[in-house]
Amino acid sequence: MYTKQQFGKELKEKVAKREKVSAIGSWAHKTYYDHISEIDSNSGIRKFLLELGTMEMGPEFEYSYEELDEIADRLIAGEDVTL
Repeated sequence: MYTKQQFGKELKEKVAKREKVSAIGSWAHKTYYDHISEIDSNSGIRKFLLELGTMEMGPEFEYSYEELDEIADRLIAGEDVTL
């Protein structure tokens, strides 16, 4: 099972490395498809991954590193996060 805590840890690593926000969006979109069968459909993580995936579409869809870091921390803590 692919959990929001696991995704949060992976997101935190990408933010810490200051990867381009659009690249993080691409990664989130790819992660959705790579783990679709492992994601609990009731967890909300599917929608969340698709929402973050839109960051690759342009600056108007991007979140700041600070926002992404806060999102990662909340996911790691097991909190429900809505964008």
